[in-house]
Amino acid sequence: MNHLDNKNLILSLIKDDLINTKLISGLENLGIDAGLYLLGISDAIFVLMGIDDGKKGEELFEYYLDLRDGKILRVDLKESYEAIDGLVLEIYDALIAKKLND
Repeated sequence: MNHLDNKNLILSLIKDDLINTKLISGLENLGIDAGLYLLGISDAIFVLMGIDDGKKGEELFEYYLDLRDGKILRVDLKESYEAIDGLVLEIYDALIAKKLND
């Protein structure tokens, strides 16, 4: 798999993770315990990005969760589904920058 294919796959997985997070949050707001339905997509994202399970990897994972949860909950998908594409790139770029700078 070349670098561009890998990046596109990662971007697609981030988008899926954002949508799943939004769904889980909405279900929980309705009083449904939906935590069991998290898909673990973030694990695949980190494998594809070459981020290991060490201390640095754990810090990046927490950083990713904060970005994902903080940003997607402010997006109203009914009004602007395209807004999620911007978030995907923003999160990807932030992860790459943090991975390279830490």
